[in-house]
Formats: sequence, C-alpha cells, structure tokens
Amino acid sequence: MLNKVREIEVQKNNIGLLKISMNTKGNIQLENRPSKRSSGLYWLYTSYSIDELCKSIKSTQEGAVKVAQLANNRKSLRNVIKKESGEEFWVVYNGIGGCKETSKHSYDLGSRIVQEFSNHKKTGSLKVMGTNLNDLTKWRYSYVELDGDDYQINSKSYETCWRLEFGWPILSNK
Repeated sequence: MLNKVREIEVQKNNIGLLKISMNTKGNIQLENRPSKRSSGLYWLYTSYSIDELCKSIKSTQEGAVKVAQLANNRKSLRNVIKKESGEEFWVVYNGIGGCKETSKHSYDLGSRIVQEFSNHKKTGSLKVMGTNLNDLTKWRYSYVELDGDDYQINSKSYETCWRLEFGWPILSNK
C-alpha cells in the first residue's frame, strides 16, 4: 500500500495545480478536467489562510461542510496539513469520486470535483461558491485517475493511507 500511495503522490505532483474558473454561463470549469467517466482521487488547494478558513461563512445549503468549525478544531493538531512559509497554495481537502465505467449515469471524477465548488442542494461537499471563500482564483485542484476495478476495491484505502502518509487535510472530515 505504501508504494502505491507514494506512486499516487508522484502522479498528483506531475499533474500539478490546475485552475478552477466560472464560464460566462455561470458554470464551473476545470482546467484539464479528468476524463469522462473516470474515477480516482482528488485534492483541493487554496491560498486562503488558516485564519480566513476559521472565520469563513458556511453555505446555507444542506450537506455543506462546516469549514470554520473544522478549521478551528484542527488548526493546532500536528498531523493536519498547514500552509508552509512561502507556499502559495496548500492542500485543504482530498477525496474520491467517480463511477463504474458501465454505469448509466454521468457522475465521474470531474463531476465530483465540480460539486465541491458549486452551491448545489445534492450531496455533501464544501459548496465553496456558497461561502465567503468563493474567489476561484484562490483555489486549485489536482487528481489521479484509477482504473475502474482498482477504484472500486481500493479507493477508500488509498484516500486514508495518503492522509496518514502525507498529512490530514484540514477540511477532510473522515
């Protein structure tokens, strides 16, 4: 598992930090969006400070992550990822997303990443656009695609083991 998690970290770093933006129709756009119908892991980065996270206003939509509460409760814990000196963007969240390649719905890794930013009424997420942390120029993302079987069998283990090896993102719940 350790070797696979380290391999995932290398792949993530090779993809780099990708931009999130809003198009003229008000839809969230992902730079180099993951492949259609893909599954994998993703990381969200921000240049907002820990103090800004601690003072943030939560989205009013059901299922919104309580950013300020999590940040305040975790900011002093030593295994939580913190912004390093001189670092513009830092990892604040990681997760998994995707669907089986044979699935009839279109929910995929890219869709899950977009959900973290949109202020929708469906699944639990950060719902960034419903908060006062909604300046998309202060957000980046990265991802690693997994093949369908590997995702179905190992994605939760990869997510947790990555956190144990590299640090727990301050806004990742479980």
